[in-house]
Amino acid sequence: MKNILIISDGIPGHFNQSKGVASILSSKYPSNITIVNLKFLSSRLRGFITVFSRFLMRAPNRFTAKITSFFYLSINTDDIDLIIAAGGKTAPLTASLKILRNIKVIQLGSPRGLHSSLFDAQVTIQRYFDDPSNVVAPITPSIYSPSSCAEAAETNNVQNHLLFLIGGKGIGYSYENTEWKSLIEGITKIYKETNLPITIVTSRRTDPEVEKKIKFELKNIPLDNSVWFHDGATNFNLAALLGAAKNIFVTEDSAMMISESISSGKPVTTLYPKSINSPPRYEAHIQKYLDLNFIFRESIEEFSLKEVENSSKNVQNHLSELRNTLEERIQWQEA
Repeated sequence: MKNILIISDGIPGHFNQSKGVASILSSKYPSNITIVNLKFLSSRLRGFITVFSRFLMRAPNRFTAKITSFFYLSINTDDIDLIIAAGGKTAPLTASLKILRNIKVIQLGSPRGLHSSLFDAQVTIQRYFDDPSNVVAPITPSIYSPSSCAEAAETNNVQNHLLFLIGGKGIGYSYENTEWKSLIEGITKIYKETNLPITIVTSRRTDPEVEKKIKFELKNIPLDNSVWFHDGATNFNLAALLGAAKNIFVTEDSAMMISESISSGKPVTTLYPKSINSPPRYEAHIQKYLDLNFIFRESIEEFSLKEVENSSKNVQNHLSELRNTLEERIQWQEA
């Protein structure tokens, strides 16, 4: 039995990535997973601590590691075989723990000035370093997989449907009212063509007025499993909704929504607006998914249903390859 420690910075997307990697490894190595929250010596100085700690760990040694670890509340790592963490705030601490306590560390996310060799594996979507410690994942790790989503759909008796994951303004994406109108018209058209129930899941980025408009305009379409964020519906089984989806449509403003959709193995179409001013790294992220045939990409003003086989096998193969690479990096072997 392996003992895995997840250090969380409190950001749900980062936490889900860490849980996703733990799940991938646990599928082969039965594991006890412990979760602790990152805590700074002074919460008011956490911005300064993060920046200063990164600066210190650019010259990694026991001295700089000790100074870095001083700025965080102590974490018990007795009997821990592996630490997993995501996000720039956790990276200086995990790097220092590896030096001081000789523990295996998998860090997720872009480098933020720290070299991947500080960790046993730094998992990123794009390559940053010509070093085997920089493990490039085909998909941002998540808690979902084709098998877990299919099982959740069956267990919860969720019927076949078309799933729309709706975000809003963010990471350089901005939607006009006319584009939301086009989305509503497109959903109506697809429903009339397929007669399949529609499930809509909105998020905190969705403008409340846009959510109300979508809900009102589609009132004559079966939306039984829909989740309206601004109505307070946040406790729902996304795995079941993903697993029961014939196709998934997701607005392109959220890397996590896209990667979770892809992880289900279902056909995924990302919907983009006319106004995009996203960072080059995000554009590269989307292009990678296109190159790997993980997604279709269409305008939110004109999209269609894709009659294609799901990509469960393709996704599962990539997840297995990621697990094998991480096994090599942390030198885990089956008992």
